[in-house]
Amino acid sequence: MAPQSPPPNPTRLLTPAEAASLLAVSPKTLQRLVARGDLAVIRVGSSLRFSTGDLEAFVTRHRSAVLTRFDAS
Repeated sequence: MAPQSPPPNPTRLLTPAEAASLLAVSPKTLQRLVARGDLAVIRVGSSLRFSTGDLEAFVTRHRSAVLTRFDAS
């Protein structure tokens, strides 16, 4: 019999409060980001959940290059 492959690593899903905390924004700001389509959301029944991968992608897309006085040396 062939060996079974290990189960896939499930994506961690966060509650809105956890996602807002991770992004250091208010729950209302998180709600606005979802409403504008800037942040993906997963519906589980009537609950909203956010994947850590989607949150990381959001941060990457919105990261800006900031030139500071230390970069100009």
